[in-house]
Amino acid sequence: MISSPAPTTSLPAALPLPDATPFLTRIARELVTQYGPTGELADLVVVVPTRRAVVYLQNELSLAAEAGHAVWSPRIAAMEDYMVELAGVQVEEPIALQLLLFEIMRDIDPRLDFDQFVGWSGLLLQDFSSLDQNLASPRKVFEYLSQAKALERWNLGDDFTPQSTTTAYFRFWDDLEKVYRRLQRRMRQDRLAYPGLAYRLAQRRVRERLEAGETLPQHVFVGLGFLSKAEEQLIRRLRKAGRAEVYFDGDAFYLERGSPNRAGQHLRQYQERLDLPWNNFGGPAELLRQLPRTVRLVGLANSSMQGKVAGQLLAESRRLNPQAKVAVVLPDETLLLPVLHGLPPREVPEYNVTMGLNFQSTPLFNLVDLLFEVHLTGVREGSPETGYGVPRYHHLAVSKLLQHPFLRRYQLWLDKQPDDTLHSLLDEVCRAIVKRHAVLLTAEELIELGRGHELLTALFATWNNCDDIIQACYTLIELLKKAYQDQHSAIEAEYLYLFFTLVKRLESVFDCREHRLSVRSFRRFLYEQMKNTRLPFSGEPIADVQVMGLLETRALDFDHVIILSCNENVLPAPKRHSSLFPYDVLTTFGLPTYADHEAATAHQFWRLLQRARQVDLLHILPGAEGTRTGERSRFLLQLENDLALQNPALELLDLTVSNEEPVVVGAMTTPVAHEPLTTDLTLEKDTGMLLALRGLLDRGLSPTALNQYLNCSLQFYFQRVARFRENEEVEEALGPDGFGTVVHEALEELLMPFSQHRNPQAPPLTEADIPGLVQLAPVMVAKALRKEEAGRHARADEGLNHVLGQVAGQLVRRYFESLLEQPGSLPLHIQSQEEELHATVFVALPESGEKLPVRLLGKADRVDQLPDGRLRIVDYKTGMVEKSHLQLLKRGETPAQAVERLLTDATPAADKVRQLWLYRFLLAQQGRSAADAAIISLRNLGAGPMSADMGFLTADGQDFLQHSELLLGQLVRRILDPAEPIRKTDDLDKCQYCPYRGICAR
Repeated sequence: MISSPAPTTSLPAALPLPDATPFLTRIARELVTQYGPTGELADLVVVVPTRRAVVYLQNELSLAAEAGHAVWSPRIAAMEDYMVELAGVQVEEPIALQLLLFEIMRDIDPRLDFDQFVGWSGLLLQDFSSLDQNLASPRKVFEYLSQAKALERWNLGDDFTPQSTTTAYFRFWDDLEKVYRRLQRRMRQDRLAYPGLAYRLAQRRVRERLEAGETLPQHVFVGLGFLSKAEEQLIRRLRKAGRAEVYFDGDAFYLERGSPNRAGQHLRQYQERLDLPWNNFGGPAELLRQLPRTVRLVGLANSSMQGKVAGQLLAESRRLNPQAKVAVVLPDETLLLPVLHGLPPREVPEYNVTMGLNFQSTPLFNLVDLLFEVHLTGVREGSPETGYGVPRYHHLAVSKLLQHPFLRRYQLWLDKQPDDTLHSLLDEVCRAIVKRHAVLLTAEELIELGRGHELLTALFATWNNCDDIIQACYTLIELLKKAYQDQHSAIEAEYLYLFFTLVKRLESVFDCREHRLSVRSFRRFLYEQMKNTRLPFSGEPIADVQVMGLLETRALDFDHVIILSCNENVLPAPKRHSSLFPYDVLTTFGLPTYADHEAATAHQFWRLLQRARQVDLLHILPGAEGTRTGERSRFLLQLENDLALQNPALELLDLTVSNEEPVVVGAMTTPVAHEPLTTDLTLEKDTGMLLALRGLLDRGLSPTALNQYLNCSLQFYFQRVARFRENEEVEEALGPDGFGTVVHEALEELLMPFSQHRNPQAPPLTEADIPGLVQLAPVMVAKALRKEEAGRHARADEGLNHVLGQVAGQLVRRYFESLLEQPGSLPLHIQSQEEELHATVFVALPESGEKLPVRLLGKADRVDQLPDGRLRIVDYKTGMVEKSHLQLLKRGETPAQAVERLLTDATPAADKVRQLWLYRFLLAQQGRSAADAAIISLRNLGAGPMSADMGFLTADGQDFLQHSELLLGQLVRRILDPAEPIRKTDDLDKCQYCPYRGICAR
């Protein structure tokens, strides 16, 4: 829903409205009127900013000619295409250009590393292109650079000792002019050029033709904006020869002398330097300050909403004015797919996409990126002597790759094939990885899991050079193509075809045997190709609805303009210094900086608004998710605080899109009232639930289960009643449970010779035995660690597991050493270890009068015998436990209060006391005189065995067993109480590591 404050309305303009005829329409009429009758129109060369403007001007000329008489159309060309044509060269592909540059630089410096070269070669070529396009003197630029770097060396001081890398750095700047000259020489020999060189050659050849007395055709330059020095020089020479007219499109709002608006910065300079009359600027027109228009500033909560909202605004526009020309402008090209998905098919059956879809925005690029991630994040293990290593791929990267939509689509195709051994193949591989807890896998293991299928081979076979990468890409394309062979119109098939042409082009210009580069460098090459490749969209070129980038709007006019991403750092783009040349070099020699690009963007924005009657500017609200800065674009602020004050016919609405579901009433939207939603999740104890709980009590209730019920009865239900299985994941390292298991097993193994459970004649543990146990501790911990990791690829000797193993060994060793320091702890008579304890109590249920048998279960880490002959249950804890944690009876409280806390508290302290209480109860139920139940904290060994004071259970002469049975009865009746529903805990800290928190929205 879009909501807004009261609109800022104003009186209509009192002056006559300015002519709002589209710019190209006016140009077409003037050309036909001026040159049509004389037949000179066909001899004209009309230069416009973009290829899209070429199409529009051709259409306008045909319409203008129909109103009069038939004429021959002039030659119409985009500026970039025309400059290359004038230069008489062919622009070389970027990859081939980089390889040529490397060859030249390698001749100058044989030690140049190719992997390092690809990191900055693209920027260097861009700087060479900018230098030529803006006609800067190469000799002066490189001399300036060399002298500036010489000053850097001088500043290093007299005691500076040059290192190899430093020497290479300064030699690079000294050799730069030599590289530039050789590159130009090589390219001219083959009649090739990079874009900037083509511009320099174009203006030079026009100068030579004019000096030779050649008569050039009449030129008309239409709707240009920011010009390079080469373009400006070309126009100046043609105007001096009387062979050029220039028609810029500007507005008095930003063209007035002294205007602070930078949109007119370049046009004012061209007016002076090219000696242009003001009427070539459209008067300058007073369109922005006089034409009535409605401007809506639409704020959104996040970037992902922009596509849908743009579609809603477009649908509204088509309903209100079906004949209007509408442009949806995307300064951020990554929003193209969301916008296309948001276009309403009923209101907009036909539209044209001008900008094309960048290949890096396609799902197939994501698949390629994941494939490289697998090979780049793997680890190579091998012999340090040979340097050979076997790659092992990380399970997360592998699983993410196998779950990609393209591969899932291929799996669907496999499932339809007669060979049922390939059905669910990728799912089985993923399940096997989890089942094995395989953290790192070799290519052979993955191919074996995939039954040798060629898809798994293409994805995971080791990449030794770029030939392997190219072959893997070809195989992958061929396999994925089968999934779409019945859907030739699917856009995914277009992605695959584009990717095939990219790989083919790369293979044709790249010799993997000559350039022994790394996988990362090859990826850089491939991604650069992808960045420059776009998926074209077919459509009516002059459809009423156009989806385009801001650059494509140059010289075009629309009735309704919808611009997305009107935030700082998007519109205009962020201030980035994308050049190897220092900023002072750019300013000294007149090369374009980010300030020039910002001014050019400002002109494109304001020129697009000049003739639009309806303008919608979408922006992300400050602090909202998905925005880079959270600030409105400066252009929106200028609209509010400058243009709105100068144009009394401008209606400015500041709107906000809410997430509430709208109800459409005519052209208005109103929110729907919703009942407040509750976040509590409760389950009533109906008959079925009570039967399930009774079944659980009959199978056995452990101290852990009882604590779980008191802490969060919903977690208790999920795990023990409903028996929801947790999502299995690969454990890269021992978790807290696994670490505790390792310590427990090591202690059990070390104390086994002293346990009387299996050997009644076993001797007690004495002081003389301690040194041997201390020495054996690391060995037993390592054995337990290997057992815990059995069947897993996360080995005990690598990564965090190695560290945890060292910690576990230290805990066990320190435990035995502490026995020597604690009086009365030795000799130690061990009766049993890991003993299963069980008992049955009968709980009276007043509602039915029955006696419900409840089975109690427990496992004692150790049962030992005290000097007085009584037994003690010992529970090991690998975490920190202090004596104070086991005191439920606080000073000044009555025993009844401690009992209440035992039955209700859901704290870690109460959990431990309940556990010790139930252990003692289980032992006593078996008729064994349990004197105590204690905890040994391996992180607090100085405290020794810590018991919980349970005197409150025998206060007033109560028998421990009888009182305990009564209390257990209360707990069981609470579990079976229909009035107490199953619900989630209110303590959010307990939810942090709960495996079920996604179910209960935590």
